[in-house]
Amino acid sequence: MRLSLFFLTLFISLNVISQEENCLLWKISGKNLKEPSYLFGTIHITDERVFQFDSTFNAAFNSCDAYAMELLLDDIDKEDLSEAMLLKKGKVTDYLDDAEEHVLDSVLNEKVGMGLFAFEKLKPFFIYSQLIQSEMSHDMGEALDMHLLTRARNDGKLTFGIEKPTEQFGAVDQITIEEQLDLIFKHIEESTTPENEMDEMIEAYLAADLQSLLELVTDTALPEKFNQAFLIDRNAVMAKRIINISKAQPTFHAVGAAHLPGPNGVIALIRKKGYTVESVCN
Repeated sequence: MRLSLFFLTLFISLNVISQEENCLLWKISGKNLKEPSYLFGTIHITDERVFQFDSTFNAAFNSCDAYAMELLLDDIDKEDLSEAMLLKKGKVTDYLDDAEEHVLDSVLNEKVGMGLFAFEKLKPFFIYSQLIQSEMSHDMGEALDMHLLTRARNDGKLTFGIEKPTEQFGAVDQITIEEQLDLIFKHIEESTTPENEMDEMIEAYLAADLQSLLELVTDTALPEKFNQAFLIDRNAVMAKRIINISKAQPTFHAVGAAHLPGPNGVIALIRKKGYTVESVCN
């Protein structure tokens, strides 16, 4: 299974998932919370199939005074974003031979509509994400988590970013430029049937089948230090801040489905802090 699936599902957890956790919507209550908050596993894509909100979801969303997502993507400081995404020195082409440069330039022109020159100052990981985005269905004008942010603001809810940009983007620096380029070229080599694979991923997501999602990504070749930084380390930060935000007001928290399951997942970590986290699924 291609590496692209790993990024597009926001890094579905590599931890063991119990069957009881096959749910995307969870209620957080107990301890010192006056009212329950909710935790929702999202997926950062624009395919209309994931934009399905039943009465249970709507009731949970409407009951909250605030909405929190991993990052308030439209409110990130431009300098922070540049620091995170741009190479500190040199260009991507400094790391490529002529044949590799030609291949990458051709693929970017074909899929993104711009050649390598437009991206040569980016860290390769973010060029990789551009390729991934180009293969996605663009039925909706914005990704699911951003759609919920727009909905929350239209409802007059408070909005919060659970993480700081440096905490999320910093994980990229756990893999070398060469390793990031390997992701790109492996994706190009194996990118033969992206539509079928994405359909499979979306079907698993819609079914809240976390075990199947896990199986789709367990053969990735990303270094363990990246998985540690992007999943486990961030989960601990998320769990702490989700609780802090929820203490102030009932909040609907939307984080990548990757961060929900497993012994080091957000659900388990919030439970360890003494709170009740229970699935809210029909």
